[in-house]
Amino acid sequence: MNTLIRFAFNQLYTTFAWAYDLVADAVSFGEWKAWGRAAIPFLAREGRLLEIAHGPGHLHLALREQGFDVIGFDLSPQMARLLRERIVRATGQPPAHVRASALRLPFADQSFACAVSTFPAEFVFARATLDEVHRILHPGGRFVIVPMARFKGSDALTELVKFAYRLTGQGESPVDGIRRRFTSAGYAFEPHIVQTERAEVTVWVCTAQLQVDAARRSSGA
Repeated sequence: MNTLIRFAFNQLYTTFAWAYDLVADAVSFGEWKAWGRAAIPFLAREGRLLEIAHGPGHLHLALREQGFDVIGFDLSPQMARLLRERIVRATGQPPAHVRASALRLPFADQSFACAVSTFPAEFVFARATLDEVHRILHPGGRFVIVPMARFKGSDALTELVKFAYRLTGQGESPVDGIRRRFTSAGYAFEPHIVQTERAEVTVWVCTAQLQVDAARRSSGA
């Protein structure tokens, strides 16, 4: 089942990227964009910001409109095209974005004040990705992640959507295991909850520590 779900998500992010917004709005009762914006209050206003897996660009546009110096990163050419179209249409300027592997980000050490990712795929939580994000963050820089949202209602339609989220593994998160994963990679981990009209949005604020035991990081402990 998980393999099939991952395949479906991958297709929605690539081949059927044109339908991404439609599906996202349907499963979130139209709150998808608001869920992504829940990350904004936790981001540093000064310095460069990297959006990891920017998707169709809704958060990217909101960040630009609020004055953030944001650079987008996504491996999907379809999502890169959607981002460019959205930003050019709204601002008349092309977005700053790159396509590259998360295992080798094309940026210098300590060159970003913050990184952000909303509803990311599994690769974001891989140790190699966490190490690479840590490398490009300033000491004390934040990696802000919105991993999920839980509906608050109990009407029949909401319960059906909740069931679908549980079925796809998006409704629950083993916080203790996630905390260990981030702390072992050199981050301080703080979970937060942001309220929207229909949901409670989880936001993880992961702060890069000033010093990281290099041997521990290289061993993947």
